[in-house]
Amino acid sequence: MAKSALVTGATGQDGRYLVDLLRRYDYVVHAQSRRAPLPGAAVDGIQWHVGDLTSGAFLERLIADTQPDEIYNLAAVSRPIMSWQVPRETAEINAFLPQNICELLLKHKPGCRLFQASSSDIFGDGFSERQDEHTHCVPKSPYAVAKLYGHRIVGAYRKQYGLHACSGILFNHESPYRPLSFVSQKIAYAAAAAACGLKDTPELDERGRPILSNGKLLLGDLGVRRDFGFAGDYAEVMYMILQHPTADDFVIGTGEDHSIQEFCELAFQSVGLDWTDYVSVDPKLIRKTDNHYTRADPAKLRSVFNWRPKVAFPDLVSSMVQARVKLLQDEMASKPRSSGMKLS
Repeated sequence: MAKSALVTGATGQDGRYLVDLLRRYDYVVHAQSRRAPLPGAAVDGIQWHVGDLTSGAFLERLIADTQPDEIYNLAAVSRPIMSWQVPRETAEINAFLPQNICELLLKHKPGCRLFQASSSDIFGDGFSERQDEHTHCVPKSPYAVAKLYGHRIVGAYRKQYGLHACSGILFNHESPYRPLSFVSQKIAYAAAAAACGLKDTPELDERGRPILSNGKLLLGDLGVRRDFGFAGDYAEVMYMILQHPTADDFVIGTGEDHSIQEFCELAFQSVGLDWTDYVSVDPKLIRKTDNHYTRADPAKLRSVFNWRPKVAFPDLVSSMVQARVKLLQDEMASKPRSSGMKLS
């Protein structure tokens, strides 16, 4: 009999890769989101469940009715900067939802395995050159504080009740599915737009301005360094962690770090352009509480699973840009006169 899995937050980039992976392993997949492509429908073994996970009644019905063998909790307010605008919602989803899931598993399906998507933002800044499962945590935003609570509470329920509950401490991971609200995708989009000859893009930034405005992409601190990986690789790790006979927590990252400037260099280079002609720094975009440096120490992950990332950083950046080039070319071909795009 096929296993069943419940994936919360299934329309995000991680959810898309994870759902595809689970289908390849012949799982019956239950996918939750606030909005789904085909609400209530089954497509290729995927059952969509549309609803708000902060609703206790909806969450209990979801777990009680689906009786999953595995749960991958990917639902979150996913941007630290947004968490300042909705701190209460951030706490409800990022902190208390994992605890509520644990409580409902004890009630309805104690043998179910749980993967909790934790975040490297829990670490904050400055305590070690690399971050592993034992690094001191000093979270700096409502997002990070809530994620740390979710991370710790899952471990507490594992110890107290014997739940097979694991947390993956995910470092930055990107893909062509990354939303434009993230800086990595803004850079990829701007490079693609410049390559297509655009000076002003139809897509806007958080301030309501074109992401590429008068031929320029405005960014904050270019010296911020991140451990960037490929979301598809990390979805495979989530699955591997939950198949392991012993429930545990793992740092998930490449062990490398790259600056935002390097991301810009590679993105524009992949389409034959010089990034310095298109990128400018706007001091107003520099975030006071941003983590300035993250670099995973994935030694435990490598030791237990012999895991290495398949997609290298330059290939990741190039794939994101090329995907955006194709989308823009398709848009320009279908709406050549009414697109509102200004060509250089």
